[in-house]
Amino acid sequence: MALSVQFIKYLNQLINEEIVVPRLVNQQSLDFNALCEYLADGSTVTAADVSAVMKQIETRLPLILGLNAKVVCSPEGLTFRPKVSGSITQSQLKKKLQAKLAADPSLDIDVDRKLATSDLSISDLTAEIAIELPKVWNERFKTKAQFKRLSKESVEASEETEPTETGDDTNTGGDNTGGGTNSGSGDSGNTGGSGDNTGGGDNGGGGGDEGPDNN
Repeated sequence: MALSVQFIKYLNQLINEEIVVPRLVNQQSLDFNALCEYLADGSTVTAADVSAVMKQIETRLPLILGLNAKVVCSPEGLTFRPKVSGSITQSQLKKKLQAKLAADPSLDIDVDRKLATSDLSISDLTAEIAIELPKVWNERFKTKAQFKRLSKESVEASEETEPTETGDDTNTGGDNTGGGTNSGSGDSGNTGGSGDNTGGGDNGGGGGDEGPDNN
């Protein structure tokens, strides 16, 4: 099997220059039950055992992350960690203060005061889960991945940003160029969960970079 690649030429209006980039197409999917059967194949556990563990992870993982702790889920370092997001700007603060003053004109509120850290309230924060993929996974995948160039070599486009990968299931055929070298663009590092490490968790965000020891 190989990764089906289509080449796209488009005008990047940010740099005012034409550019050719690859994108993956004809991507398939492996559903949960099939994954459990695949993982159980050749082992002493059954697909039902694998499924039970996966479901426990789904249930228990958020509870552990809620303790402000990282969770390492593989020997090579697949890591889940808590992440926090939220912000407030000077203009948003002004609108917020103006709304309060309009609701109760008797209040002594300076709508033009400077922004302070205390203006971002706990209720404005959002908790998220970030995923950090082991670097060795990407390196291993690079050496094993092969590419298949589609017969339709290029597509003309006019976009300001790089075209996204598609999951269409139309088989357009093509010759297998093979090889394990990653000649495509795009990141091999981690996204967002996700921004982020790709595929995986981003290193930004506050809250929980170093989790407490669980006693």
